[in-house]
Amino acid sequence: MLSIRPTVAEHAFYVFGRSIHPELFSIYRSRSIDRSKYAAKIDITSDGHVVTFNSRSVVMTEVVCSSKQLLPQKRRLVGSNLKGKNVEQVDRKQGVTYHTQFELEHVSSDMFWMLHNQLQSSECENELVHSFDSSGRIAFGAVSFVHIEERERQLLVQAFHTFPDDCAIVKSVSTFCAS
Repeated sequence: MLSIRPTVAEHAFYVFGRSIHPELFSIYRSRSIDRSKYAAKIDITSDGHVVTFNSRSVVMTEVVCSSKQLLPQKRRLVGSNLKGKNVEQVDRKQGVTYHTQFELEHVSSDMFWMLHNQLQSSECENELVHSFDSSGRIAFGAVSFVHIEERERQLLVQAFHTFPDDCAIVKSVSTFCAS
């Protein structure tokens, strides 16, 4: 199956106060976490990533995907095109808090190549990595990298998505906390 990511200009960052149907995305890598205070599922998708966090009756879903992706409008808490640096915080009922920093960074081709290779070669147990096929313009494809740190009441997800055609990297660091 050919897996080419949409361009960085088409990407957006969303947070929902609900789950999102997984059939909306092609999922390439996945990890599930089950703790006493929360459960979570982290997916690398064809567009970016999806993190679904459940604590008691509260569900939050973070999505990085193409802005052309058909997503629900209902219970959308954050919706932003990927431009520059952004910080968002959401406090939900029943003690769930969410904080994220995300940004789009354009770097030199040398810096891009170094970061791209480091992300692609990672093999740690608490990381998900997927290499996409080339778009045809450059000999290598994009990489999605997700680092996961889980604690009893907290989940930290750090994601990097590379875009070789633009020498661009989308970075996000998100923290989900359950009381």
